[in-house]
Amino acid sequence: MEDLADNPDNPRESLRDLEGLADTIRDEGVLQDLVVVPRDTWLAVYPHHAEKVGDRPYVIQHGHRRRHAAALAGLSEVPVKVRESAESAEERTLIENFQRDDLTPLEEARALQRLMELREISLREACRKVGKSPGWGTQRMILLKLRPELQQALVDGTLKLEDAREIGKLPPEEQAMPLAPPPVAESVRRAGNGFHADESVYGVNARREDPASGEKAGGRRRDHGVIRLGPPSVIAAELRAKLSREDLETLVELLSASVAR
Repeated sequence: MEDLADNPDNPRESLRDLEGLADTIRDEGVLQDLVVVPRDTWLAVYPHHAEKVGDRPYVIQHGHRRRHAAALAGLSEVPVKVRESAESAEERTLIENFQRDDLTPLEEARALQRLMELREISLREACRKVGKSPGWGTQRMILLKLRPELQQALVDGTLKLEDAREIGKLPPEEQAMPLAPPPVAESVRRAGNGFHADESVYGVNARREDPASGEKAGGRRRDHGVIRLGPPSVIAAELRAKLSREDLETLVELLSASVAR
């Protein structure tokens, strides 16, 4: 395996779950050949990768995880199939990685963007090539508009994919992590004051009618559903959609009085 160089265009940012694959290889061996291309053939098409490839005689086109898991399992050799052409190698790598379906959402977004640049094609055509819908592609491309620290939060798992898609629609200066949920004790206290105890992490329920207070459904206190928290522009849009003009004016007065304290 010392003769094999990794493909610098591999869209995976990290090789995940190598231990599990290594255990399988220890028991069963490498069941699928790695696909490799001779170094000179590769560099004739991708000369900008000369430094990364180094002087190893072959470049792995497909099978990076198998190669590294085999090394972890203690193997010194792996079965390979030599492909004598590097033409469209990067495109094939991108498409085949989508078929394996183990890229992260952000890796998928970057691979999709690279495929569009490589072939000079539209998002719709790129999605067709990888077997995805245009709507799916649009949702993935939104992730590339996230600020770098939010992209990292998505990779780390501290930012949920559904929240990342919503945040990515905002201008960079308005993007921020969703607010954390209140402590359990605080949630319970609010429930006793007329709020629902099941307030979500990314939004709060507006005050509902309290039967014990004697207020009727026709009174001024109404259930406005869930108000999604986020940057000020998001909160403002939510409030405009859910509140009447009278309620908005009342809210502005209350907030103004609070700020003036």
